[in-house]
Formats: sequence, structure tokens, C-alpha cells
Amino acid sequence: MELENAIYAGVQIAHNFGAATVAATPLAVLWFGEAESALLRPLAWLTFAAWLVQAASGLGFGTVSYFMEGELPEIHHVALAALIVKILCAGLALALLSIHFLRRGGAPPGAATWRGLSGLGLTALTAAAVLRWFS
Repeated sequence: MELENAIYAGVQIAHNFGAATVAATPLAVLWFGEAESALLRPLAWLTFAAWLVQAASGLGFGTVSYFMEGELPEIHHVALAALIVKILCAGLALALLSIHFLRRGGAPPGAATWRGLSGLGLTALTAAAVLRWFS
């Protein structure tokens, strides 16, 4: 049981840092504006990486449950809806950034992209609280 708890804790740590990054980075960019435009592209890549961490660690929760307990976690109704919202936010954020990187090449994301990423990050963070409470 201690091994299982240690693995869950590791997944949770990655998930928490990813959540903080996907929510805080776009908000910080919007707050500080484009004063440091040289940082915008690396911050976009950081946000992209953080969303990948979110997706991988989210999958990690189910994987640990399946291999350590022999079944996936049971979640229903509100918690399931919150999980779906989180998955959609991650997919949309990754798609938004991927499209930006493919279309705009070396240009940093604009304010509209950062606003969209802020909304997705805050929505996912809110859904995480709902998922935690109702599961």
C-alpha cells in the first residue's frame, strides 16, 4: 500500500505543477502584457509542455489505479462531467498551441491566444476541484 501511495503522490505532484503552470503562465503573460516579447515564445512552449504533463499525469491516475488495484477509479455523474471538461480543455489547448506553432512559425502568440489559454487553464482548474469533490 505504501508503494501505491508513493506512486499516486508522484503523479499528483506532476499534476499539481502542470495545473499551476497551465493556469498561471497565460495569466501572467496577459497581466504583464507584451513588455517582454522575447519571452512569449518560450512561455508558449512551457504552456504546451505543461498541458502535456496534465494529460500524461491525468492518464497516470487511471493507470496506477488499474495496475495497483485491478480496476479504474469509479466516478459518476458530476465527477465524470468534470473529467470530460478537463480532457476537452487539454485537447483544445494543445490544438490551439499546435496550430499557432504550425501557422505562425517563429512569431509569439498574440493576446487572443493567451486569453484562450487562460480560459482553458482556469476552466480545467475549476473542473479539477469539482472532480475532486464529487469523486
